[in-house]
Amino acid sequence: MFMGEYRPTLDEKGRIAVPSKIRKAFGDSSVIDTLVAAPGFDRCIMAYRQQDWRSFVETKLAALPQSDPVNRKRSRFLLGGASVCELDGQGRILLPGNLTEYAGIVKDAVIIGVYDRIEIWDARTYDAYRPGGDALEQFALELGF
Repeated sequence: MFMGEYRPTLDEKGRIAVPSKIRKAFGDSSVIDTLVAAPGFDRCIMAYRQQDWRSFVETKLAALPQSDPVNRKRSRFLLGGASVCELDGQGRILLPGNLTEYAGIVKDAVIIGVYDRIEIWDARTYDAYRPGGDALEQFALELGF
């Protein structure tokens, strides 16, 4: 399971360091070698283990009726924008330009663990989006705290 928040920077070549705690959570070995990055919801980049991406596609996307043009558009957006990313020896991935442009990531980023995936955000976008205060109070009530 992925969790935590990290604040790496995008280097001049478009690479971002995946924190070691995140890399360890991707698999049984101490370092993963690939992940699938795709356009995420709310203007972030989602990154999955390959088996989790396959499960997401097979159970969520493939279940959508393709007779609906909206579903076809959604599937094209997610699958067409997805890319297998390999980690280099330093634990960095090269994020494709279409994804960094979509997420608005120029330099400062935030990586958060979200259960079965990580999300990579532009730091300013995430800081503006990040829930807090009253939103967390309401969430606590909904959870029964």
